[in-house]
Amino acid sequence: MENNNDNISTKTKKRGRTGTKVAIVLAVLLMASLAGAYWLLKDSDMAKSDLRTANKQISELQKENALLKIELDTTKTNLRRERDVRTRIEQENDTLKTMFPLYITDMQVGNADANGRIITPYGSKISASSSMYLMPRIKYVGLKPGLKVELMVRLYDNQGHLVTGNTSPAGYSFANKIDPIELNENILSLSGWGGGDKGHFERGTYRYEVWLGDRCLKQLVFTLY
Repeated sequence: MENNNDNISTKTKKRGRTGTKVAIVLAVLLMASLAGAYWLLKDSDMAKSDLRTANKQISELQKENALLKIELDTTKTNLRRERDVRTRIEQENDTLKTMFPLYITDMQVGNADANGRIITPYGSKISASSSMYLMPRIKYVGLKPGLKVELMVRLYDNQGHLVTGNTSPAGYSFANKIDPIELNENILSLSGWGGGDKGHFERGTYRYEVWLGDRCLKQLVFTLY
C-alpha cells in the first residue's frame, strides 16, 4: 500500500508539473496573442493615420490641380484674346493703310520770315505784331512708303473765314506735295501763309487743317496774342 501511495503521489506531482507547464505555455501563448493583437491594432491605427494623411495629400493635390487648370484656362483665354486683338489690329492697320497712306501724329505752327527762316520757334507763342508767315509743321508716320501724295491745307482766320488767294486751290488755302512718303516717323514743314511785313495777322484764334482727299488728317487751333 505504501508503494501504491508513493506512485500516486509521484504521478500527482508529475501531473502537477505538467499542468504548470501547460499553464505557462498557455500564458505565454496568451501574452503572445495579446501582444500580436496590440501590435495589430497599433499597425491598424497607423495604417488609418497614414490613410488619412494620404487622403489629405490627395485632396490638396486635387485642389492644386484644380487651381492649375483654372490658371491654364485663364492663360488660354488671354492668349486667344491677345491673338484676336492682334488680328483685329492687323486688319485695322490694313484698312488704315488703304484709307490713309500716312498718319499725322503732331502739328505745330512757327512764325517765319520771307526767306522761310523761323523767327518764332514751332510750338511757341506767336505775337500778332511779329507775325509774318504762319508755317505749319507736321510729324507723320508713313504707312505706304514711296507713294506720292498732295496734302490740301486750310487756314481759318480769327473771324473763322477761310484764307485764300489768287493761286489757292478751290476750297483750300494752299497745297503741299509729299514726294514720296517716307517710312516710320518723319517731320515735314509745310509751305505756310502770310506776308513779308511784320504784323501781317491780327490778334485772335486761328485754325489750320490738313486734308487728304475728303478726309481731314489733322487740325490745330492756335492763338496770336
